[in-house]
Amino acid sequence: MMTNDKPLIVLTNDDGVRSPGLAAAVSALEQLGEVLVVAPLVQQSGTGRSMPNYTSGAITAQRIAVAGHDYAGYAVDGTPAQCVQRALLVLAQRPVALVVAGINYGENVGSGITISGTVGAALEAASMGVAALAISLETAVDQHHSHSAAVDFRVAAHFTGVMA
Repeated sequence: MMTNDKPLIVLTNDDGVRSPGLAAAVSALEQLGEVLVVAPLVQQSGTGRSMPNYTSGAITAQRIAVAGHDYAGYAVDGTPAQCVQRALLVLAQRPVALVVAGINYGENVGSGITISGTVGAALEAASMGVAALAISLETAVDQHHSHSAAVDFRVAAHFTGVMA
């Protein structure tokens, strides 16, 4: 039986499974370990660490476009914190070394940090005993929910790889 000696890294976000920031993070992290992508099915910004009862938590397999290639991942009908729970308790087949949340459209600073779904995902991982990192990129306010292709994630992706 073959084993994977690479560390298992869970990647999530609050912008949804189709976010270009998520794809940029996959590119940055895949060189460091095995990446398990588990992200919200739809935009979940501003959900903090919430676990609302109006989401099903259903998990569906997804293909995520990364640099012209399809990458296997999962979408969860739920918040980023719920994605972390599904990743750690249901999907991960071995211990997780790190949870990375991001790369987020828009910075998470000041008093708004407590409602950030990106930060909420990292806090949920930490509460479950797993090291975590939240990554955000300052963008124009009108780009926060747009998945704008005008946003260049290259520098943020570089530092995601450095910090992970």
